Amino acid sequence: MKSSDKDIYEKLSKTYTDEEIVEGFVFNAQLPEAEQKEAHAEFLKLRLERLKNRTPQQILSNKLMRMKILMQDYFKQTDYDAAFSFSKQLAQYLELTGKSKKAFAEDIGVHPTKLSRLLNDNENPNVELMYRLEKHSNGELPAFYWWRLHARKLEHLIKTDLEKRLAEGEKVKNVLPLRA
Repeated sequence: MKSSDKDIYEKLSKTYTDEEIVEGFVFNAQLPEAEQKEAHAEFLKLRLERLKNRTPQQILSNKLMRMKILMQDYFKQTDYDAAFSFSKQLAQYLELTGKSKKAFAEDIGVHPTKLSRLLNDNENPNVELMYRLEKHSNGELPAFYWWRLHARKLEHLIKTDLEKRLAEGEKVKNVLPLRA
């Protein structure tokens, strides 16, 4: 950044937030094509430099943010996607933390066998586990996100498992006579 650019930035930052400066001054500038290419190249160089110099904590934080955003996008959809099942997302979370299953199970206070059953979709999670996952992620992935992942699967099963519905319906006696 040139010293004149720094002076301009310092003056603007007294009045505007960084976001306002970017929106109002950086992207709205009409530069000639050659200057646009030069500015873009400089931007890419700075971005690459910043990416290379991230700390392990920043890298983990970025990965968690990406996971959170993907979950948020999924929650906006109406269709169930098995890639966003609780077990798949827990496995992804475990992978991005870089922890072994044993160490992760210890971190969240569950038996390694239980963690294995959860990861293999052989056991349903409980609310207490959701709270532990929220705490483990330092609040980045709220408990209700984990619950919504699980609830989506349950909703899908209720809508699609007609065989189970019929089998369970056979066990009901004395259905209320609401229809004539």
